[in-house]
Amino acid sequence: MKRKFYVEPNFANLFAASLIIFFFTVSVFSVSAADYYISPTGNDMEDGRTPETAWQTIQKVNRSDILPGDRILFQCGGTWRIPAYAARQEAVLNLRHSGEKDAPIIISSYGKGPKPVICGSVSASETKDWVKISPNIWATRKVEFTYGKKLELAHSSWSLHREAGAVSDLRVEAQENAAPILTVTTRATGSAPNHIQLWGEGPIVEKLPETFIFRFRARATVPFQMARFHVLQSGFPYHEKCAAIGAELEVTQEWKEFKVPMRTIEREMDGPFRWHLNLGKMPANCELQIQPIETRELFTDAQFQLVQDVGNIIFDHGKFTKYHRCGIKKWKLEDLQAPGDYFYDPAAQRVFLFWPENPAKTCDSIELAMKLHGVNHGGKHDLVFDGLAVAYAASHGFGGGSCARIVIRNCDIFYVGGAHQFTREDGIPVRFGNGVEFWGSAQDCLVEKNRIWEIYDAALTNQGRGSETDPSNEIRIVYRENEIWNSEYSFEYWNSGGVTQDILVEKNICRDAGYGWAHGQRPDPNGAHLMFYNNRAKTTGFVVRENVFLDSTEVCIRMENDWRDGLTLEKNVYSQTPGKNVIRYLNQQYFDVEKFADYQKELGMDAGSSCSFSKTRR
Repeated sequence: MKRKFYVEPNFANLFAASLIIFFFTVSVFSVSAADYYISPTGNDMEDGRTPETAWQTIQKVNRSDILPGDRILFQCGGTWRIPAYAARQEAVLNLRHSGEKDAPIIISSYGKGPKPVICGSVSASETKDWVKISPNIWATRKVEFTYGKKLELAHSSWSLHREAGAVSDLRVEAQENAAPILTVTTRATGSAPNHIQLWGEGPIVEKLPETFIFRFRARATVPFQMARFHVLQSGFPYHEKCAAIGAELEVTQEWKEFKVPMRTIEREMDGPFRWHLNLGKMPANCELQIQPIETRELFTDAQFQLVQDVGNIIFDHGKFTKYHRCGIKKWKLEDLQAPGDYFYDPAAQRVFLFWPENPAKTCDSIELAMKLHGVNHGGKHDLVFDGLAVAYAASHGFGGGSCARIVIRNCDIFYVGGAHQFTREDGIPVRFGNGVEFWGSAQDCLVEKNRIWEIYDAALTNQGRGSETDPSNEIRIVYRENEIWNSEYSFEYWNSGGVTQDILVEKNICRDAGYGWAHGQRPDPNGAHLMFYNNRAKTTGFVVRENVFLDSTEVCIRMENDWRDGLTLEKNVYSQTPGKNVIRYLNQQYFDVEKFADYQKELGMDAGSSCSFSKTRR
């Protein structure tokens, strides 16, 4: 069969299995309230409570009420994805609830075989998935639409919500035999998209089709990118009922008609819902006019409706050698000049790839990594992830902030990152993606005994940007006994607007920083095992000890400002290729292998550590 996942073999475990964390102890209880089984051959209509009545999809897990003490068990050897059109959500695995201190929710596996794979990609491994556009240029197949019956969705009652200093007004002008024209005049915008919100009377049908089209026309005195309409629950917690599919809309000074495909997330109407549009990005001193036209059923094969950026293409699970193991991301169609070059077109929602023949004839597996997390732990607490594989997510493998007591253990995380984050003022696109990221505030988290490789940015990181009212506090996080290789950074840290306290990086084996798939594509290639970007947070008890750091394209440690009072490095082992530096300190001092003792003496760091020339790079 095609699309068999490749997982690299285990390396020797150099450290004892039982270690005591000196900050805290994480307990996992063997007794749980309920077990839920998920199998590729299961059925979401079953109860999920036994292997014989297992659920099938990860979407069923995401929308179910998994409660403290419950266990979610994926069958070994299975692979789970979400459809391409659903990639607007944050992650493939995104639980609704948290556990409790004495009753965490456990997400693990059952049965025999390889670890179950949480996959953040679309498979384009069949010849039918690709269409020849021109000589050497192939594209993912175009999504075709067929329209159905007209739906009676109300458009008559509209209101405007403003906050955070936004100044905006709404005028509704009735039209004979047509929906009203909505005129939004904004004199001052807010600082976030939700600071101006347009709300409309919602669906009046009992059941919505899976997909439908919303037609409307719009114009603005100042052209801008308008967000997409969607349908929300009318009161807290404002659950999303229907999500628009596609990119933001380019509104011009002339009337322009838009046909926005929308997909229903939960089809049964379990409460009042309303049309909703965020207008916080609308320019100041701008008048926007919108007139709804109609809503119709929509039928489509949406497998390749790539609604989010494709941040990487992985050929034969990274083992392809004829051209490149991964795609070379370009930002314009005309820049596709060599095999492996690809361009994601957000307007067409397609990928264009330079390849001499149908790519699926050359490769057994082609994975299109989408802009989402493999697992979202943001805003959650008391979750234990044990024995999973997370692959091909173009954002983060595990990502999220404002979390507590998250355990990630014995997982494989690989070929993660590469999604477009933003474009700098000088026109250079910036991409991102970490293996495990704790963003902003995180507390009492443990990451241990994982294998992490081929990550665009950092294999492991805690980082954040806070403020006085919303500080980024990173407290008691432990990273121990992980095996890391071929990531741009093995570990990245920086923080601002808060405190960092009691971080332990211990007994990890890190190899070949900067030698991964992403290094040559980055606007800032700078491989490092310990990437300490500018840290402005009050930091205490940050300990890096008894790790092994082998080889880097640039340096083993990069430190951009002096916060040594809160940092202890000790008893680490370094090796570096002859001719390369080991330490880069404040962008001013560099120390190679022969000057490592000078570094220890002058900076007072790495007591008991050793450094040598590497023998042969793998």
